[in-house]
Formats: sequence, C-alpha cells, structure tokens
Amino acid sequence: MKPFSDIPIGELLPQQPPFRFVDSLEEYTEELARIRFTPAEGKNLLMEDGCLSAAGLMEHMAQCSAVRIGYYNKFILKLPVKIGYIGQFRKLRITRLPKAGETLETTIYPREEVYNITMVDAEVRVGDELLATASLKSAVKDD
Repeated sequence: MKPFSDIPIGELLPQQPPFRFVDSLEEYTEELARIRFTPAEGKNLLMEDGCLSAAGLMEHMAQCSAVRIGYYNKFILKLPVKIGYIGQFRKLRITRLPKAGETLETTIYPREEVYNITMVDAEVRVGDELLATASLKSAVKDD
C-alpha cells in the first residue's frame, strides 16, 4: 500500500481542478479520515472576496467524504473508485469562511453505512480553530 503522501488525489476523486477542493489524504483509519486543502484565488472556483464561499466549503466537505470512500474502495477492497452523490447535508454550522492560503484540515467520521448509503460527520479546522461542522449522507452509484 502506498504512503498517503504518495497517492495522487485524482485517483480517489473524480473532480478535477479548478473544481477540486481537496489536496491530500493525510490519514485513514476505520474511525476517521483526515484531509488537507488550501484554497487559492485563481486556482479554485467558489472563491469570494478572498475566501472560500459557503458553497465551496460544503463542496469541500462532500469531496472529503468522497476521498474517504474512494480510498476504502481502491486500497482496502481493491475495487475501482465509484461515483457518488451527496443526498443530504444536515446540521451545517459555519463559524467563519476560510481565507485563501489557509490550510484546512478536515476530519471525516463515518457514522453509518448501509448498502451504498454512507452517513458521516465532518469537522473543518484551521489549526485549532473549528470553522465548520456538518453531517452528510451520500450514495455510491452501483455499476
């Protein structure tokens, strides 16, 4: 298995720049996945007034959940990465929007997995500061 730093994120996620809101998978266990992302003006869509917009932050959380599922499928189950869809955002709380150049560390906590439906909780931080939390439900497309 490759070290996390050697995994091109494009192997785990179908989104491509400038609509990719994930830079790297930093950690994966059964209990969590930790992902990093540094938004940048001119590099990413959904930037507004020097900050990643609320829509961009939500997309970031959704892509972090997808990276976790992609890693599990590709490196644990040895299956191709599948396309997924976000079905629901719940309990979204944003305390502030991340500024361009700030490195986000997002932790995804799986809560329930039934068939192709996954429920996770997401926490987005810059350093020790909690910027956003949400619960997301996603479905993976069956081939």
